Amino acid sequence: MVRRQLCDALTFAGAGFDFPWNDIRSEAESLAILYNFSPFQDTGSTVASKRLRVFSESFDVIACSFLQHKKQDPTVEAISRPYVVSKEFLPLTPSWASWPSFRAFAERAAAVAGERMRAKADYRRLYTRAMWAPSLYAGARVKFMQPDLPWTAEFSDPLSLDVEGAPRGGKLPRDAFTAPLIDSWEREFGPLDELDLTIFRFAELLAYAFADELIFTNKHQRIVMLESIHSPRLRERVASITTVSHHPTLDPGFYELERVDYSLDDDHVHLGYFGEFYTARGITEITGALRSLPESVRSRTRLHVFTNYIPESAGGVKPASFSRSQFDLLVQRTLDGVGVGGVEELVAFNSSLPYLKFLAVTQKLDCLIVTDAQSGTGHSVNPYLPSKWSDYLGSAARVWGLVEEESVLSTMDLDVRTPIGDKHAARAAIWTMVDEKFGPTTISPLAIGDATRGQRL
Repeated sequence: MVRRQLCDALTFAGAGFDFPWNDIRSEAESLAILYNFSPFQDTGSTVASKRLRVFSESFDVIACSFLQHKKQDPTVEAISRPYVVSKEFLPLTPSWASWPSFRAFAERAAAVAGERMRAKADYRRLYTRAMWAPSLYAGARVKFMQPDLPWTAEFSDPLSLDVEGAPRGGKLPRDAFTAPLIDSWEREFGPLDELDLTIFRFAELLAYAFADELIFTNKHQRIVMLESIHSPRLRERVASITTVSHHPTLDPGFYELERVDYSLDDDHVHLGYFGEFYTARGITEITGALRSLPESVRSRTRLHVFTNYIPESAGGVKPASFSRSQFDLLVQRTLDGVGVGGVEELVAFNSSLPYLKFLAVTQKLDCLIVTDAQSGTGHSVNPYLPSKWSDYLGSAARVWGLVEEESVLSTMDLDVRTPIGDKHAARAAIWTMVDEKFGPTTISPLAIGDATRGQRL
């Protein structure tokens, strides 16, 4: 804690890339194997940086290079820079779900870790994080090489189940890499069936069987992942080594590190949405609510959307590697996820921002929108807690959650909460926000729907 406070104070005082962190940082105490890591832009990379800050240990980091595959965001470096002694990016082709790519990374990362441990490093911890399953295969390989090294494995979400709760991931081959791992697992916990031997499921099972600590990001995720374990002995083991820890929230000082030129007037309620749009995640209930509001209320509202793929008329740029049809399809997904038709004049589209600039912009808005992933019937409970909640929690702005009933997000300390997909509740919520900022309108929003400010479902 003292170390983190000191490092934060130096960062907030302006200690940047040229600050001699090595002069105040100890030699590497721990090892992190993270398939994606800063400066490459990715939610998992950012959360891993925040987790290293929470650990407040000095780390050697081994990662995969995402050059020409992901944008770089140097602002994230400010979070973990005080704790990262070295970073080694392996020059491999990254992949979300290809076993040859998984194996190549796991073998190379474990070899690099072995060289470091033989040369000098007496690490106190091995840390891996998934989403990005290759980190877990590399972690298992290192754990087998160094059984006394405590392994902390973090799961952001269920890895082997999609948002609907259906199994995902291709078949895992039995090869020179997997055979020893499969044999060791089966000696401990019995035969594996065909559904266990997929590239995502076996990654989970390796961590369940051989990690010393498991981090789940919310209590429902823990329930769902424990339910998927068939072996009573393995389930008991996992339950005994599990920590539930939400995605870390940064100190308020990080929200002030970057200066941003995003001017907002005082004549409107400014709502902000940051993130991508998927089948299970959109904000059409908000734009539907805007369309149904009286002009006197609707005209006092503005919705600011920050996302990767926006129309060229709003400043969007087609990546050179994308075809015109690919780019247009992604832009249409944004437009559909927002539901912009009929309220175009109320919606401002912006390209995604570097992480610390995003945090700075949140401070300028009146209310930030976070939406639950709509979990399918395949899950007994909604196992997801959006990482945006942890970002919004540290902001000065209010937070509006679009929530599933009894989800983890629905239990958080939201300023406004409405049921996901409920246009009428969203209408009442917006009307209430306008009244609170500018004074009451002639007609109460309660006359046309339940205001849900601070009210649990």
